[in-house]
Amino acid sequence: MSTDIYLIAFALLLALAGLKRWRSNRLPLPPGPRGYPIIGNLLDMPSEHQWVKYHEWSKKYNSDIIYLNVLGSPIVVLNSYKAANDLLGVRSALYSDRPLSTMLNELLGWKTLLSFLPYGHAWRARRRAFWQEFNSERSTNHRPKQLWYSRDLLRRLLEDPKRFLHHIDYTLSATIIAIAYGVDVQGEDDPNVERAGKALVNLKDAAISGSFMVDMLPFLKYIPAWMPGAGFKAYAERARPHTTDMREAPYQQGCSRLREGKGEPSILSRSLGGHSIDGHPDEELIKDVTWVAYTGGAETSPLVIYTFRKGQEELDAYLGARLPAFEDIPHLPYVRAIMLEVLRWQSVLPLGKCLSSFLPWSIPDDRPLGAPHRLTMDDEYKGYIIPKGSTIFVNVWALLRDEEVYSDPGTFKPERFLKDGEIDPKTLDPIPNFGFGRRICPGRFFAMDSLAISVASILSCFDIAKAKDARGRDIEQDIQWEGGFTRHIIPFECAITPRSAKAAKLVRDSELM
Repeated sequence: MSTDIYLIAFALLLALAGLKRWRSNRLPLPPGPRGYPIIGNLLDMPSEHQWVKYHEWSKKYNSDIIYLNVLGSPIVVLNSYKAANDLLGVRSALYSDRPLSTMLNELLGWKTLLSFLPYGHAWRARRRAFWQEFNSERSTNHRPKQLWYSRDLLRRLLEDPKRFLHHIDYTLSATIIAIAYGVDVQGEDDPNVERAGKALVNLKDAAISGSFMVDMLPFLKYIPAWMPGAGFKAYAERARPHTTDMREAPYQQGCSRLREGKGEPSILSRSLGGHSIDGHPDEELIKDVTWVAYTGGAETSPLVIYTFRKGQEELDAYLGARLPAFEDIPHLPYVRAIMLEVLRWQSVLPLGKCLSSFLPWSIPDDRPLGAPHRLTMDDEYKGYIIPKGSTIFVNVWALLRDEEVYSDPGTFKPERFLKDGEIDPKTLDPIPNFGFGRRICPGRFFAMDSLAISVASILSCFDIAKAKDARGRDIEQDIQWEGGFTRHIIPFECAITPRSAKAAKLVRDSELM
């Protein structure tokens, strides 16, 4: 009888498996443009502002999940916070992998960067090590350096305000280099900052141009460089040393300072934990952890500081005649609301990684990149089948312009985050900027600290206004953004002036602790 029971149970399992497969085959795909045979939705893809088109499709098809297929590659775009959280958060075990770019990961040498690593042991080890440095409690250890460089930024703006974009970029890059490696950055033309710039330009080119056939046909990486159509190999040979230099040079510099007894506390020194530098068993992991901090800080932090104006009355009332410190930030709700509204209003990553990085042709665009998710097995959601291997994008732009959450979303209005003069805890925090699930940015607390102290410091000391022409008339600026691994603002003119002689003196007299 026991044998019969096993046979019945086995048959029942087979029937259930067959039913699930039949049901999956019967379930519809999420709605989206119909497309064409073979090429699918290739011709439907917008050439610019892709996230806006996805939002329009979401409304047209009355669905917060949109399905596309380009040359057989399934793509799913999530246009609501609920859908993004349900799939990438609640079901993160299925959605935490990354698509592979042969050009970017292998030929250019970015494969061990935490953002691009596939889900698995190597990713978990690096994520764990990074989180130990940048979780909500440990992240406060970096505040002395962040405060030092925020004061340095004020002095740069006082001395040469016209180069404000450069000062912001340079100062925030210097902050993360000091924190990661314990290495001080030169006043100008620092080689570590320049290394980052070169490597990140290559990263942008490889990710956006979409001109590398090797991403569609990975076996092409084995063909000789002299063969017709192998120009990508020559490009990779020129570009890869920049990636290697960015990863290796500051690490070696930091290690040399530690050997000489000159090293300052840093991620590098704490990761070594007093052990011998040479031949350290976790040397590669330490390189990758400091490298991802270096990359993230150099590429993503500067953007948000470009777009604020208000909050000075609150600063004056609370601070009086001194510069802000980190302990002041909880008492400055309007300044915090400005920071949150900038994150909502102009997202660094309004969409995940653009399609052109997966396709074998160039699509001109201004589309910024994040890192998309990849589904590891078939899944069902809201009565739709989401196929295994789908590339999953979150339309962060749509999430942060949801009219049910943010009234009048096109208007810059920090007050939307306030209730009775304090940050409203019920207001949806724009956490979509930092990702979802197991792939959520582990450096988000550090980033928010940097933004808060920079915004508060600049607003407390400077007035920001439109630049004037030779006749004293306001110069109207059409602010534009360019794509990249993240969005970057195109340089523009503005007038940055000390709020008073006392404010200028306060900046000059401030101690760089």
